This record gives sequence, C-alpha cells and structure tokens, in this order.
Amino acid sequence: MRRLVILSPHRPSRELLSRLLAEPDLRVIALSDADEVLDTLADEEPALVVVDARRPDEDHPLMLGLLKRRYPRQPLITLVPGRLRVFDGNEERVRDVQDGSAEGLHVLLGELQRATRDLLAQHLLRVLRPPTGEA
Repeated sequence: MRRLVILSPHRPSRELLSRLLAEPDLRVIALSDADEVLDTLADEEPALVVVDARRPDEDHPLMLGLLKRRYPRQPLITLVPGRLRVFDGNEERVRDVQDGSAEGLHVLLGELQRATRDLLAQHLLRVLRPPTGEA
C-alpha cells in the first residue's frame, strides 16, 4: 500500500489535509513532529510527503533541509503562505496561490489535491514500470 506522510504542527490542519488527500489504497500518516517524520521515512520511504509550513515553526526549515539531504529524490509538496512548492523528485515547480481569504484557501486546497494526484500517479508509474537500461 502506498503511503503519504503529512507534517503539520496544528491538529486541525492535519485532520483537514488527511481527509482531503485520502484515497483508496493510500495510507495517510499525519504527524506533528519533524523527528517523527524523519523516523517514518527511515522505516520506509513514502510515495509523497506534504509539509504544511503556512504558519511559522522553527522545525520546518531544518526538517526540509534534512529531508532533501537524506532523501534527495523524495517527492515533496510544501504549503507556504501564498504558494505551493511541488518537487517531483527531479525538479521543483512553484504554484502561486492567493492565501488568506476563504476563496484563496479553496484554490490552495484544490491545487494541493491536483498536485497530490499527479505525484501519486507518477509514483505508481515508477513502481509498475519495468526496469530498463542497465542490465
């Protein structure tokens, strides 16, 4: 079963993101602590990590730096004020989204759902694609 890990220090955000991103055959793990996320990644790399960094938290920059150093190909979505940073394992794209109003939050969550579906589909293709190239 594919796994999606969510990091947010705020319980309501974790619950919202967990419900929003839930899919059949996807185990969603929502955590509040950066160390727990890194421990979870050490056990088994998930298909995707989502970090809610819209509110200041001293652990987020350190955790993101460690994550990128230890798992440089790990797909990652970071929610930051006014934008969504989407890393597919090769390149990062930034989607600007007006945040702050109810409409802005609706647009942000819609973009998050689309980006999540895209990255999960890419993960499934990598898993199902037969190896090519080196013998």
